[in-house]
Amino acid sequence: MTWTVRSWLFIQRGLKISRNMCSLPYKADLEVFQDQQQVAKNVNKDLSDITPYFPVSFNLAAYVNQSETLQNLINLNVNLSKIEKKPHLVYKILKLDFERDIKKSILFLKDYVEVEKLGDFITKNPLILCEPLDDLEVRINYLKSKKFNDIQLREIITRNPFWLMYSTLRIDKRLGFFQQKFSLCGNEVRELATMAPKIITYNLHHINTNNFVVKEELGFSDEEIKQLILSKPKIWMINQKALVQRFQYIHNEMQIPHNTILQQPGILLCRNFIIKQRHSFLKSLGRAQYDPTKENYVPILALFKGTDLEFCKDYAKCTIDVYNTFLKTL
Repeated sequence: MTWTVRSWLFIQRGLKISRNMCSLPYKADLEVFQDQQQVAKNVNKDLSDITPYFPVSFNLAAYVNQSETLQNLINLNVNLSKIEKKPHLVYKILKLDFERDIKKSILFLKDYVEVEKLGDFITKNPLILCEPLDDLEVRINYLKSKKFNDIQLREIITRNPFWLMYSTLRIDKRLGFFQQKFSLCGNEVRELATMAPKIITYNLHHINTNNFVVKEELGFSDEEIKQLILSKPKIWMINQKALVQRFQYIHNEMQIPHNTILQQPGILLCRNFIIKQRHSFLKSLGRAQYDPTKENYVPILALFKGTDLEFCKDYAKCTIDVYNTFLKTL
């Protein structure tokens, strides 16, 4: 047998094999298709009572007419337009049944969140509806065991909708962190958690960084830091660069000492340009005097509290038009 004949036989066998390989999956696909048709014929019942069918859509409004759950959430003033911005939340909410999954959570939450605020609460944290009720009760009981009273519980949960998403172990570690970091007693920990519940669940790296800034760059002592966090805990949650810039202008440019800042720590939370505008205007009037022992004393709260109209009337002693004209020169 020559090479040409062998080649021809090899090609013939290859064609035969390829035809068989092509015919096998075609036959299998045909059988599967026929089976699917048979199943489709046998299913003639409405299956919507097992799980609702929702076609793909870009917004929750398309599902409202079909979903009793969404209708009830709307009645509670839940803002669905904010929830739908996160598709993973939409998927989870649509799977919930109001009577079976949501109603018991609502009844639980209303003991700690005012009814008129429930809609806003759920809008901010819709995943609370997916949390097991037993877990929520355990987390509340933990706080009660730590001597948080009912008023404090309502403040904490209302002002931080994500608090109940944290396990008792995580919350216990967080409370212990703040107690040790700032040398707080039990009452002071409860006071901090009630005043600023968001700081307890805030990013601890950010808290540590801001604490370093307050101590090393702003120059406050440990005792002063404790006083600061119990009066203005938000200082530990703002941008570090902005915090340093504000302090440098207030302390270095305006010559405001640490003890005066401690009396009005809210000045560290005000945007720098507002403080600069008001200070520059008072300076032009010869009224930039922040020492209470001297004449024409102006408290530093004038630099960040109230409207421009109130600032002009109470401290600059001029009309708002004069102030606005000055601002145009800056």
